Amino acid sequence: MIPIAKRIDCDQPLMSMRNETVESLPARMAIVRRSVSSAVTTYAPVIGFLAALVLLGIAFREHLDFSQQPLEPYRMFFELLVAGLVISLLRSKVGLVTYGMFGPIVISFILIESGLLWGLVLFVNVFLIALATYLVIQPFRLGTAHRICALVMTVAIAITTFHIMSDNGTLPQEVNALQAFFPAIITAWYADRFARELTERGWRAPAVRFSWTMVAIVAAYAVVANGTIVTWFMQTPESWAFVFAANVYLGAQSSTRLKEYLRFSNVYGQSRFSVLRASVRARLHNARARLRGLFGAETSRVEPTSVMAMNRRNRLIKQYNPQHLYPELDKASMKRAFHGTGVPTPETYALVGSLSDLSTAEEIIDTRDEFVIKPDSGYGGEGIIVVNGRTENGDFETSKGRKTPEQLLAHTRSIVEGQYDPMGLEGVAVIEGLVHPDDQLLSIAGQGVPDVRVIVFKGYPIMAMTRLPTEESDGAANLHMGAVGVGLSIADGKALGGYQSTNKWFDDHPDTGVDLEAFYVHNWGQILDTAVMAAEVSRLGYTGVDIVVDETEGPMVLEINARPGLGIQNSTFDGLLERTEFVEKLPDSFDLKSPGEKIELARTWDRVDWTEDAIELEAQWARTDADADRSVRTGDPDHERKRESADGETDGQEEVIAR
Repeated sequence: MIPIAKRIDCDQPLMSMRNETVESLPARMAIVRRSVSSAVTTYAPVIGFLAALVLLGIAFREHLDFSQQPLEPYRMFFELLVAGLVISLLRSKVGLVTYGMFGPIVISFILIESGLLWGLVLFVNVFLIALATYLVIQPFRLGTAHRICALVMTVAIAITTFHIMSDNGTLPQEVNALQAFFPAIITAWYADRFARELTERGWRAPAVRFSWTMVAIVAAYAVVANGTIVTWFMQTPESWAFVFAANVYLGAQSSTRLKEYLRFSNVYGQSRFSVLRASVRARLHNARARLRGLFGAETSRVEPTSVMAMNRRNRLIKQYNPQHLYPELDKASMKRAFHGTGVPTPETYALVGSLSDLSTAEEIIDTRDEFVIKPDSGYGGEGIIVVNGRTENGDFETSKGRKTPEQLLAHTRSIVEGQYDPMGLEGVAVIEGLVHPDDQLLSIAGQGVPDVRVIVFKGYPIMAMTRLPTEESDGAANLHMGAVGVGLSIADGKALGGYQSTNKWFDDHPDTGVDLEAFYVHNWGQILDTAVMAAEVSRLGYTGVDIVVDETEGPMVLEINARPGLGIQNSTFDGLLERTEFVEKLPDSFDLKSPGEKIELARTWDRVDWTEDAIELEAQWARTDADADRSVRTGDPDHERKRESADGETDGQEEVIAR
């Protein structure tokens, strides 16, 4: 039986570790040598670096008189260090979502120099001025360089004004320090990010992120302003190596963040206290297992829950999604790959990669009534405009309201100039055909373009959901905007109930009233085939494939996601971690299965909840397949019925049940 990672029952003692395989002494010594060699390769560089830090600390202690506080002139650098440590803990262990990592560290210096009250007043005022500037220049759709330049100019003038007002006594002297003003320049970047999210996603998402950013800034200020920790760190250079090692250790752990205990509370199925207790016991067990493994003992790792947390997902992505593939994963590159390999995807009218290509975009806008304009980068649906038709006066009805041809062309230009590129670099505007969704999911949602997200791991589809637009999401199939995610069974595409990112669970669609547990998605086999094919073309080991079912063309790939979100676990009421570990524990021979075989195996495993012996299930499936083939050769009239029974599918399961 394949050893699937165990989970701790909070009310049961840990399993005994006395089930190691008894081997000969030479074999054990070989295992020990391999373990030690692997450990040396991994840990020797960082141990050497820590040793250098220790020696540096000793040298400081030997050559400086710390009774005279020799490092006090350089206190600012130690404040930066401590602020960075605080914010990194808030992000990685608590789960705060902030605008960047470096930004909150720098902004905290405004509070340190000006005090909490006037520092917040200065920051918020400069932020609002920059935000107002963005909204004023937004109709002109400036490129990234000129847009950021305009914001920085406004912020610089505002800071100068505040400085003069402080000199004249209009504002208190607390805001007169130049050290407080220079960090405020970064608020131009904050305003740009906030306004872009506001335009694309509404108020809720950017407001929540900005609020958590403020919490992180104030927390960093509170720790640094106290001075005790900073002073201790300055006065004990021997501690530098220890703090660095602690940071590396914490960053290497794939523990569940505190926020995720709340986010996935229904999936855990236990009290939050029980989950925390199980997590601690799992850590202790795994630490002992690692030590025993160094001495050749065959041990097993345990997990406290089946839920995949963000830190664990990031490690999985790092392992299975090589960095060198990322430059080829933008929408434009994947479009070329899909068309070149036969993966069904909406027709591409143009890839506008430079200002000289705008004439092509203008021709498409003039001659076509339906199309989609999207940036090749960006996330969460940013920059996507769906054009549904042309009005009598030549304007267009779009997902962003009525637009003129000139406005659509200006939007295309802003994409090319890098407005939606994460680094502000020049982008590519993808202009593609409009998908007309199949009636089934459209009748359930009542509006928009519903899609299906399939998580594919090592070629196996392991989890799926359909995202249904709502009135709250304004017709968009984006969970963060209010769409409903409905979990789907990998085995047969059966709906499992609905979830909204505002922590609401639904039995019925909030707008149409359709039962969200009583339908099977049509063309399920084709959807899985398409998802696995797209994942194979992308060469990603762990990916989320977004598929829409066109009324005439069938399943078509909209997008490949190298970092799919974790909200699908709430939609399916199940954890991803159990399924990824199931696949990871498979013998190497399973990597050589064909795409069709991997899909059939995944559907078989899903029927038994990914818990039974994979090899035995494969054998049963193979026997069923062989029996069906023999029935075909011998003319058995019941072979189709037998095959359907083995697959767990009936004609009734392919019918949508709707009110």
